Amino acid sequence: MAQYSARERLIASVLSSTPRLKSVVKRCYILLNYAIHRKSYNYRLLISGTAIHIVEPTSKDHETFFGYYDKSPDNGSFIIFNETALSTSKKPNADKPLMINILNQDTGKAQTIAATHSYNWQQGCRTQWIDQNQFIYNDFNGQKYVCNLFNVAIGSVVKTFGHPVQDAFQDHYFLAVNYRRIMRLRPDYGYRNLARLSDADMMDMTHDGIWKVDFKSAQSELIVTLDEVASLQPRESFDGTHHKVNHVMISPRGDRFIFIHRWYRSGRRFDRLVLSDFHKLTVLSDNEMVSHMCWVDNDTLFGYLRHENRDGFYFINLVDGSFKSCEPLNNLSYGDGHPSCHEDWIVVDSYPDKSRMQHLTLYNWKTQEIKPLLEVFQPVGFLGESRCDLHPRFSSDGRRIYFDSVFGGSRRLCYIDIAND
Repeated sequence: MAQYSARERLIASVLSSTPRLKSVVKRCYILLNYAIHRKSYNYRLLISGTAIHIVEPTSKDHETFFGYYDKSPDNGSFIIFNETALSTSKKPNADKPLMINILNQDTGKAQTIAATHSYNWQQGCRTQWIDQNQFIYNDFNGQKYVCNLFNVAIGSVVKTFGHPVQDAFQDHYFLAVNYRRIMRLRPDYGYRNLARLSDADMMDMTHDGIWKVDFKSAQSELIVTLDEVASLQPRESFDGTHHKVNHVMISPRGDRFIFIHRWYRSGRRFDRLVLSDFHKLTVLSDNEMVSHMCWVDNDTLFGYLRHENRDGFYFINLVDGSFKSCEPLNNLSYGDGHPSCHEDWIVVDSYPDKSRMQHLTLYNWKTQEIKPLLEVFQPVGFLGESRCDLHPRFSSDGRRIYFDSVFGGSRRLCYIDIAND
């Protein structure tokens, strides 16, 4: 198993203070290791009696994917997926639409039902079901980014909101962030329809942050400002830097949410994990690195971050603020990954190892059982903004795991059945 060693990860961490140099060194090192460690297969299933099922595009020349790991394309009856005529090994193009397709699981038929010009390869257009018959997605109306509500039974958009969605709580409300700020600081998750914010706009933190939008009334309110976030337990490194919030995740009961506060100094990124109960903000983790999180239940978070100078997967107890290391996953030495939870099970992926293989693993957080699921190949042509993380997500009934992959040379939404394993 060609995993990166602790020493290699330490070197990467040191190089973080010089991002451009790190990018060059990383690319050269990836190519060298791939030449040495490459495998003879594109994927390998590690569970018996299953196969990789591929959600095919409507045109053989197109590519498909869903998006981020925190939402499922499956509502039990339909599968939503994105389709593009562009090569996803290149950067997105705002002049070319991303098609939003829906697949009827009873008939097996798919059709294009909408399109958007606001998207990226990592998160798509933030498509997400809000009930059994409706989903939302981001778009551009010619002047600003918006969120559309699509009704499957009617077959059209029934409402448009003046803010783009980041995360939604059922059909009650959604939370929005500034994708122009994100585009300026991290294009991987931004949209390209509007010019990037100016330096003056970036320094205005009293009119930017997180908005709450009511689905019924469509009224919006700026509930967290960047100024409030930067005033919370401030650090010296805050001075004169650009700040953003991203990766907003609402709790299962909808009464609180988390987000990552990030700021950049001399090209180096710093992270904090922050909790809001809609009344006050609480810093949960402030050790310079927070990566991918998920809710296990309304009082428990799980994710990859730095705690007591050790990077790894941790559980965070929101009742007492304690951290617990997830040794079964950390002992695999895969490093960072994207976790999703369904009842007692967490599925997590990995970034490519030296042979460019990504790993998918099931973990039972109650019994501590580990189940390796598969490994798939990511070609070296998919790097940086065009990379294809697996971003695993459970189906609504927990019987399938969906993931995006480029093991066949083009991006595809895939799934495996785990019900009989």
